[in-house]
Amino acid sequence: MDKLKLVKTIVFFLTFLLVFGTLLLLGSIIKKTGSSGQTIPQQVNLNQPAGSRIAKILPQDGSLFLLIKDGGVSDRVIIMDAASGQIISTIILN
Repeated sequence: MDKLKLVKTIVFFLTFLLVFGTLLLLGSIIKKTGSSGQTIPQQVNLNQPAGSRIAKILPQDGSLFLLIKDGGVSDRVIIMDAASGQIISTIILN
């Protein structure tokens, strides 16, 4: 009888771990895919000359790195805050 009780206890414990782990996994997936509550600006003015084009966008830790080419000016990288749309810095590439 003791062996049967031990097997039942082990099965109950492993079932609990399986259900708890599945719920934890689902919760973390929902948390990562859910909205962050931040509002994205609808319009951002980069103040670049006419003919400029965005060649590449790289998101990094809440910032956006924009590689801007053409427009009669040297290539440049604009670092912008993704949440507010404000330009943090501009790096001019010669």
